[in-house]
Amino acid sequence: MGQEVFPKDASLWLMVREGKEIGRLTYAPIGARQGNFHTYKFPMPGLAFSLTVSKNIPANHREICLVHGPGNPVFVTSLIEKLLVSDAVKMRQKALSGIPA
Repeated sequence: MGQEVFPKDASLWLMVREGKEIGRLTYAPIGARQGNFHTYKFPMPGLAFSLTVSKNIPANHREICLVHGPGNPVFVTSLIEKLLVSDAVKMRQKALSGIPA
């Protein structure tokens, strides 16, 4: 909303999804710790967002950040579709087994 500066310890990626088979797959944002980072993912029809938060975000992650990156990069890819399906399958398996997410 432009009221605050985007945090320097965060990197936001925006991807335009080209997947045809699961192009409408969406789920609530999920987060996990991956090494020194906390990463949160949120897919929706046609788009996917990934937010990484850490004081140790590598320079190459910052360069492709929608906010901090030169030219405010946006990616167009079908490569993330398999990852999104994998996340959705894991969430379903946890829900069916009664394990909290």
